[in-house]
Amino acid sequence: MRISWARPALVAAVVVALAGGGTAVALADTATPTPPAPSSSAPAPAAKHPAEHRALAQRAEHGEVVLHGKGGDRTVDVQRGVVTAASPTSVTVRSTDGFTATYAFTPTSKVRKQKAASQPSAVAVDDRVGVVAAKGPQGLTVTRLRDAGPGTK
Repeated sequence: MRISWARPALVAAVVVALAGGGTAVALADTATPTPPAPSSSAPAPAAKHPAEHRALAQRAEHGEVVLHGKGGDRTVDVQRGVVTAASPTSVTVRSTDGFTATYAFTPTSKVRKQKAASQPSAVAVDDRVGVVAAKGPQGLTVTRLRDAGPGTK
């Protein structure tokens, strides 16, 4: 069973992570100055076929990306998996590779269960979910959670 919103979110996270990876490595070594890149008026090369991005996103289980916005940088975590613990205030999710994380619900958290608006209290153990969470000083807080209902074991 697929969670339809997760594909675009994961594609964006993977694309941003891949595009920024080279920059992060280049910025990590500040001892050796690098010459400026030559300027060119030629258009940037076309992105790979969208189907390739979808295939990559379908295999993604969890990740973290830093996004730059008007208010500065913010860190966003994404994860797909099965709920191992749930309460009205938090949810714990385990991906198929064993990665586990706990996310807190806030009054602004948006929850959808089986494509309908829902509440955090509706999320149950063994449900298959996709989570987009903000990472901050207080930990991981759910921005959006899509619940596809119970998964197959």
